Amino acid sequence: MDSIVLMQSKWGATFNIPWYLFLGGMSGGILIVASVTELLGGKNPKYHALSGLSALLVLPFMVIGGLALTFHLGKPERGFFFPLYMSNYASWLTIGGWIIGIFVPLSIAMAMAWYYEIDRKLRVFLALIGVPVGILMCFYTGNLLAAAKFVPLWAWQFLPVLFLLSGLSTGLAVCAINAYVVRYIPFPPRARDRIVVMGLEDTAPVLGLYDIGVLILEMIWLALFLVALTRGGVGHQYVAKALMSGSLANWFWVGVVIVGMALPLALGVLEPIFHRLKNSAVAGWSLFAKLHLVLIGGLVLRYVIVWGGDISQPLVYTPTRLGPPKAAAQGSPQALNQALRIINRR
Repeated sequence: MDSIVLMQSKWGATFNIPWYLFLGGMSGGILIVASVTELLGGKNPKYHALSGLSALLVLPFMVIGGLALTFHLGKPERGFFFPLYMSNYASWLTIGGWIIGIFVPLSIAMAMAWYYEIDRKLRVFLALIGVPVGILMCFYTGNLLAAAKFVPLWAWQFLPVLFLLSGLSTGLAVCAINAYVVRYIPFPPRARDRIVVMGLEDTAPVLGLYDIGVLILEMIWLALFLVALTRGGVGHQYVAKALMSGSLANWFWVGVVIVGMALPLALGVLEPIFHRLKNSAVAGWSLFAKLHLVLIGGLVLRYVIVWGGDISQPLVYTPTRLGPPKAAAQGSPQALNQALRIINRR
């Protein structure tokens, strides 16, 4: 058996798709964080503010990500008016469009519920919807790639869950960063007065601690993914080699594993030690660095996954056994029918 490994350069040649996948998955993680925070701690004004102000982050990220995807299309107007142009409802691009159509208004509604101090029953109702919608958003970014069955790296058994964990991890990180910097954003007086007295920065270490747990799960899942690739077919083994020792190895080991996972975990271990040493400034900076490293690792992961998708499933053939079909009376209709029957039997 011989094999031909096909290489392409389509999505990997542009920045649009990795950034869209990153911002979309991160936005899904943000909505999950905002919804769970409202459900578990929404009676506390501090955590209610964390929920609403986190949900508010979704809008700018989705606008940037949506534009990146839209202008990647050959006809951008199809992205703006997808219900009219995208009639293939089995496609994850179409399904994702409808998910986004629910996702963005729901995020805005949760943010407005905090700003206008809406009754908590409605906030809980929105949060109950927000958890599955946020999960669907993260899954969608993985299924968008996994739907291409001919790409070994985009395995549907692993990629959607990997993007879910990565989206939740980056969502926790950006919500924690927002808790630090939100007091410096020029909100209207109605919101600014409430933000200043909340002390939202106290919630950042809590979010950072949960992020460590999600990172550990993500590392375990990524390790299982690599093992499955090394034990798979020719294409899966080829991609695994590209990730671990080939053309993508530096980006994968340095950008994803070391920068995006190992260093944040190490800083997460050092952070409580700094607190015990009464060095709160160093502890704060270690937390701030950890959160940014998680975001960098999440972005590089999308680039590696998209670049690895340029390796298509190999074509396997047996040149010694295959040959032109032999038939009597070459060129006659009877010979053509006989040749087709021989090919179909093979």
